[in-house]
Amino acid sequence: MTRLRAAAARLERALAPGGPVQRGRLFLLVLAGYAVFAVTYAPINHWSIGRPAHALYLPGEERVPFLPAFESLYVLTYVLPWVLVAVRPDFRVCARACLSFVLVLVVAYASYALFPVYLERPTLHVDSVATWLLALEYRDPSYNHFPSLHVALSWIVYLVTRGAAPRLGRVLLPVVLGISISTLFVKQHYVVDVVYGTLLAAVAWSLAARLLAPRVESRHAHGACAAAGAATLREASSS
Repeated sequence: MTRLRAAAARLERALAPGGPVQRGRLFLLVLAGYAVFAVTYAPINHWSIGRPAHALYLPGEERVPFLPAFESLYVLTYVLPWVLVAVRPDFRVCARACLSFVLVLVVAYASYALFPVYLERPTLHVDSVATWLLALEYRDPSYNHFPSLHVALSWIVYLVTRGAAPRLGRVLLPVVLGISISTLFVKQHYVVDVVYGTLLAAVAWSLAARLLAPRVESRHAHGACAAAGAATLREASSS
């Protein structure tokens, strides 16, 4: 009877619409996100080589200093998605995050294709860990700037974390702000890239919620029925 009750409890947690997604599945989802980004980002960046491109300096922006030390913040974007595995968002938030990720990439890639932007990078002297990391960053052609995916995807991670783990979200907020600012000091983005990336994340997050609403309601209904069935099974096993 004990095993039967435990099985019923596990079934209820697994099928409950508000239950957290298993860490193994989150791990695979994050890996899939990295793979999609790796396969899609580089081709469009290289395709822009030789095309007429724009510079988007605002008045006075060219005086922003080049500070390689900010690379320590900039690189955090590459590991930030693993926070999602730790916070274990529920089904609805996870689905919203995945759709937001897709929407951000689609809009960003369309922007890169239709409106190429080029940023002249400074001469780099590799004499520290920060400059060595920047040298790796600078191997990519200096296109794909408007919007900043570093900024947009970092904000998506923050939005997920804020809902799933509010305390961690409060810690993550200054980190994401630091990442956004760092893109300027390591000469990877213009100010307008940062603004566009931030707005894109907010719009994608909101739009994803609207697009998923009917599906989530349907899943909620099925999950409620399954949870009720599991509860009934548990009661029967205890009688």
